[in-house]
Amino acid sequence: MEEEKIQISVYQIALDSDLFQDENKLDTLTQTIESKGYTQQEISDGIDGFSLKLLYGVKPQNPKWKKFLSQVTTDNQPISEINKSWTESFILLAQNKNNIYAVTGGLGFFIIQDYINQDFGIDVISRLIKKEDKIIKATKEKSVVGGVIGSSKNFRKNYNLFENDSFGKIYQELKANLDKEILQSKFGFNHDDLKKDSFCIAKTSFRINKSITFEQLFEIIKGCEYLIDNVDAIAINNVEKIVKKKNQTLINNLENELFSQLWNRYQQPEDYNIDFDLCHKEFEKYLTASKYIVKKNLSNKNFFDDFVFEELDNVDLLFSKIKELEDSPDNEQGFRELISSLKIYSYDENDEELTHGWLHHHIHGDVEIDEKRYFFIDKSWYLIKEEFIKELNEGCKHFISEHTNEELTNKWNYPTQKENDYNQTYFEQENTLVIDKVTPENIEPCDILKWDDETLFFYHVKAGFGNTMRDLCSQIIIAANRINGSKLGDKKYLKKIYKQMKDKSSSSDEYYKKVAKQTDSLTEDQFLALFDKHLIFVLAVLDTGTNERSLSEIEKFKSNIAKFSLQELYKEMRSIDVALEIIQIKKGN
Repeated sequence: MEEEKIQISVYQIALDSDLFQDENKLDTLTQTIESKGYTQQEISDGIDGFSLKLLYGVKPQNPKWKKFLSQVTTDNQPISEINKSWTESFILLAQNKNNIYAVTGGLGFFIIQDYINQDFGIDVISRLIKKEDKIIKATKEKSVVGGVIGSSKNFRKNYNLFENDSFGKIYQELKANLDKEILQSKFGFNHDDLKKDSFCIAKTSFRINKSITFEQLFEIIKGCEYLIDNVDAIAINNVEKIVKKKNQTLINNLENELFSQLWNRYQQPEDYNIDFDLCHKEFEKYLTASKYIVKKNLSNKNFFDDFVFEELDNVDLLFSKIKELEDSPDNEQGFRELISSLKIYSYDENDEELTHGWLHHHIHGDVEIDEKRYFFIDKSWYLIKEEFIKELNEGCKHFISEHTNEELTNKWNYPTQKENDYNQTYFEQENTLVIDKVTPENIEPCDILKWDDETLFFYHVKAGFGNTMRDLCSQIIIAANRINGSKLGDKKYLKKIYKQMKDKSSSSDEYYKKVAKQTDSLTEDQFLALFDKHLIFVLAVLDTGTNERSLSEIEKFKSNIAKFSLQELYKEMRSIDVALEIIQIKKGN
């Protein structure tokens, strides 16, 4: 009889977890799974070189929509009957002398997800491919910097890793072609098994997208283990993961600083200018979930009683709810203990669980120690590799040398002068409008608008070339997209800018009165005609550092987030065919 074949993923258990203190790690893991409602199954024959444990679980399914539709159905309709169905799941554990591996079906993955090696699949594929090989079919990526948390890409033609490279990227999943030679030599397939090349999916698990027999599963496990033990890996990511075993003191310091920052954010959300995102490793499932529930430790109860989060992508949403508690933490230690005890569960519209994990493993943040910036993402710490920082500096230096603007000549008496005070120094200058805080559709077109015979300049003014550049760059691309689209279309947004300026005449604020007064000598038609000129958006930056520095010597500025944001902004502006320049505002006395 022909053997049954299925496609299946292989996970490796992370044996450095605190769970595995006892010598018999397989029994420890088995008991943990049994405590979650799974029962161990008797098995007949083992596999040479492996000790096996098979566990089975069932979970009742009762669709939520049945009760919802009961409002319109009459009695005794088949659709209203509560016919309980069951989801069957399994977990197969396989231990050899070095490691424990797992394969799962149904909901089994949710049981072992806290104990797996998160890098296993990527670790395997990094030993199978070269960066120049055009074999990449699709990717899932997260970024430690920039405005995008994560993205999925599917390529029309196969790419290589060089073609898809960018600063601060962490690959979470790679889908790549594997030729017949690799499948035969590394994973034990016979020539007769292979009609064509196959592809693999590497993430927390490793899977060859080909139906395999039970025996072939163990050939693939052996192949993965051989690769990790004997073949050098290529640098898949341009960030370096900080390994806990080798850097325990550093990681302790990083975590202490991270919690200190979180505590400060909790106390002063308006004043503490450091952002923290919340996202699960499975970012697509998490961000598209219908609801989020917070639980504490091993409890199945909602920590906030009946309260359900409709979205939960930043810490401020959670912190505001914690502050409503009768026993909300009033010191940093109590705050840290609470945060470390909470878990986030995400669900779809049918109340089916999509993701779960410890709250502090959902946090995305960054910490600077010894003038190096470390990024915390998916419960791991990363450091940007030095060679990529060098490339980043060179890229920014080239952009600055080629796209420098020199039209803003007023000096900024910082910190005595605030940003708006500086912008006001351009009132009544020829061919100039100050429109700081004019925000139709909640989009600020710019702070200062200047023009000559051919060009209209949009100046976005910022004090400091630091991490807050990320928000400014995001603001610029939003404004550029809206203005460029309106210019080419119905001009509604441009008209709203003029109207909002003019309407400020009724304001009691002296600044807004000055904004409105500018329209006395400029009609709406004249204002709209300005946008027929060539548009250039300008990043206008004041260096707030103690020592005088020039942006042309970009390596003297430490914020890699700012540099990356500038580089990404330039790419995005080019993609919409809008020019970008930069100017360094001179500091006054």
